[in-house]
This record gives sequence, structure tokens and C-alpha cells, in this order.
Amino acid sequence: MRIKLRQVEGFLAAADSLSFSRAAERIGMTQPAFSQLIRDLETALDVKLFDRSTRRVRITDIGMQLREQMRRGLLEIDNACNNARAITRLKQGQLSLAVLPSLALGLVNQALARFHGSYPEVRLRLREARTPHIADLLLNYEVDLAVCSRLDAHESLVMEHLFDDELVAVLPRGHALSRRRGLQWRELADESLIGLQAQADLIRGGFAHNGIDKQAEHEVLNTVTALSMARAGFGVTIVPEIALPELNLRGLVHRPLRGPRPTREICLCRHVDHALSPAAQRFRQMLRDTAWHEVPPRDS
Repeated sequence: MRIKLRQVEGFLAAADSLSFSRAAERIGMTQPAFSQLIRDLETALDVKLFDRSTRRVRITDIGMQLREQMRRGLLEIDNACNNARAITRLKQGQLSLAVLPSLALGLVNQALARFHGSYPEVRLRLREARTPHIADLLLNYEVDLAVCSRLDAHESLVMEHLFDDELVAVLPRGHALSRRRGLQWRELADESLIGLQAQADLIRGGFAHNGIDKQAEHEVLNTVTALSMARAGFGVTIVPEIALPELNLRGLVHRPLRGPRPTREICLCRHVDHALSPAAQRFRQMLRDTAWHEVPPRDS
């Protein structure tokens, strides 16, 4: 027979008061029902917990030992319930997030700052990673959410559109093309190109759309490196526009590209079987709100 929480509460009430009538009143039962509750507990445990007569109730030695153990167990249950309520109210808990480096700089950082300011007791854990690694983190349940470019379709991943991010050409301020308000891909065909590895497919596709087989003279991992090289005169680079407000653009200008316009879809991703915690649900909404206010709509 399984022990019921009500039986434990009744036993502790009787052990403290040494009176079945007072114990029954404390937990809101009639005395006959309370007596049956204790008898059922003794039967389930196969021990005698109380010596009782018409005049007195005395707890047995075994009852004394169980009283302290059950009191500790009940306290642990109370603590677990209080913790669950605290997590629901965002007074504690954890939020783990994976994010692309180009997105961690500004938008996501702003949303995290807002979240931390509103819910400082929730522990935050950020994992900056490239897109293939982000998929692994989600599939292995290592993060609650991910903010990244749209991943390859996978039955275990749910992807929610956030916004479209445009790639722009960045070149030295004194460059001949810097006077143009917008650039065509063919105008960059003869320029030395500093390529970002993470955007290589999108950049090659833009050139290929114009019948140009363009290879990057320099290939780098970091947007900061690409901008530094462009500033030093090594060539032009093509980077995500959303990262630029947080970076040093001294001596540089950026211009939109047309025909086609290079864009990447940014999504909020999660594992289909990973139920979002209250913290993850709240951050999801705060991130959507931040994207709505901070990312301008794109013209079609």
C-alpha cells in the first residue's frame, strides 16, 4: 500500500500533540476518520506508531524515529512546492540560450538585459555558437532556445520566424564606390573581397545570380576582423547589418546591395519535445517585442 501525504500529516499532528482529537481538529477531520487514518498508516508500514488507551496516547520508539524522518521529508516536499511556485513567478530558475555571434552583439543582448533587469533571480546561461553547433545544442537538450539563421528542416526542431536580416557591403570611406547610395553585385566583381565564412554561401549566391564566379581573397571567422581588414585597405566585405551598430565603423561606410538583396531569415528555435519553462516563455516574448521595435521592416 502506498503512503499518502494526508497520512503523514496526520501522524505528525498526533505525534506533536499526543492527542487524536486535537490532531484531527488540526487537519480538519472527524476523530473516527482520523483514527482510521492512523490505523491504515500503521497497517501500510506494518508497525505500531502509538500506544493508546481511553485516557492517553503515547508515541512508540519506532514512531519517534519516523517522526523526525517524516518531518524532514514533509519539509522537503514543502520546499519543492515553494520552489515550483517561485519558478512559475520567475523568482528563480534558469534560462539557457544559444545564439549566433552576429546576433549576440545587439538585439539578443538587449533582450537579455531587459529580462535580467525584470527577473534578476533567474540564472542566465548564454552559448555563442555557429549554426551547425546550435542545431546540436538543441537536439541534445543543452539549451532551451536558440536565436539563429533558419536551420535545415528537422522533425525534432521548431523554428519561429523573428525577422529578416540584410547583409550590406562595407568599404573604406574614401573608396570610389563609397559615394554610391546602393551597390550592384557586379560593381564588386573586381574588388578584393574579405569574406565572412558564416555568410559564404549567401555571398557566393549573390555573385552567381549575376553570372559572376567570385572567390574571396581573404576568408575570416569574425566580423570584427573583416571590418578591421576593410579599414586597413585589404578590400571590401559583406556583413550582417544588424551587427553594425555595436561595432567600430571608424573610417568605413556601409551600403545596401541590390539585385538580389542578400537576406537571411532569423528564427527562434527550440526542440519540439522540450517544454519551455516559464523563464523561456517570458524571454521568447521579450525577444519578439525587442525585434519588433528594433528591426525595421524590409521593403519587398
